[in-house]
Amino acid sequence: MLKWIGIVGLGLLGIAVVVVAVLGFRFLAWRGDVERRLAQRSIVVQTSAGSIEYGEMGSGIPVLMLHGTPGGFDTFLNMAEATDSYGAGLRIISPSRPGYLRTPIESGATPEEQARLYAALLDKLGIEKVFVMGASGGGPSALQFAMRYPDRCAGLVLEAAVTHRIVVKQQWFPALLQDFLLSVFRNSAIRELQGSNPSDPTLTKIGGALFDSLIPSSPRAIGVANDLKQYARIENWDLGSIRCPTLIVTGSADADVPPEHAEFAHSKIVNSELVILKGADHSFFFKNYRELNELMHAFIARHQ
Repeated sequence: MLKWIGIVGLGLLGIAVVVVAVLGFRFLAWRGDVERRLAQRSIVVQTSAGSIEYGEMGSGIPVLMLHGTPGGFDTFLNMAEATDSYGAGLRIISPSRPGYLRTPIESGATPEEQARLYAALLDKLGIEKVFVMGASGGGPSALQFAMRYPDRCAGLVLEAAVTHRIVVKQQWFPALLQDFLLSVFRNSAIRELQGSNPSDPTLTKIGGALFDSLIPSSPRAIGVANDLKQYARIENWDLGSIRCPTLIVTGSADADVPPEHAEFAHSKIVNSELVILKGADHSFFFKNYRELNELMHAFIARHQ
């Protein structure tokens, strides 16, 4: 009997090893595919303020899109591809903020330094004036750009943006484990997102775009840590000096960047309009993508 128990135990162990090996192979193949596509969709340029990675899509009115925490240049490019019409009529310029992917943290740790880096990138591209969109953690550097380069900011869009001091504790996981967990739960999370509105098949593509802009996590880790440090240092910014047209969008149920951030910016920025999406949380970036798309296009059309 003990002999058979030992044989069965070894058999189960062997099966477990095979299962883990298969999962590991699939994970590494998926991660490698994402990394290869990343390398093909962006370039790194040297500017007067440091090196910066960026990707572009579309043609038309230039819009500088600043990703949140975490993220990278791929955040908005993936979203534009998933929704087809997200960037219609727009030239999307999507940089990786310092500390993310191939933009070194030395190019600008603070929001002020990041704003200078964006201006230098626009110089490199020969673009004099842009609309600027700051989403979530991209809000601070978007605000600094509008404050420091008023002649170059045609308009400002803030979506669930950090606008004043906020303290967020970092949840640390080993990068490889984080990527593995994302790969394991990716499909079920996408199905859950699709289930929130079964009549809109675009949500499946958006879910895939979202997950693919989170990995690999290791070259985004420095940016995440720096963002959390910078959020806690925001003090007494003169948002009242911003004079460009400003659209501020928030969700009434956003627990990550509470609506007070949007209300605070609206109270300070004279030429601003505030849109509160009832019942929306921080996931409104993809769940309410049609509404956000319409709001942004209408705003740009009014102020171009």
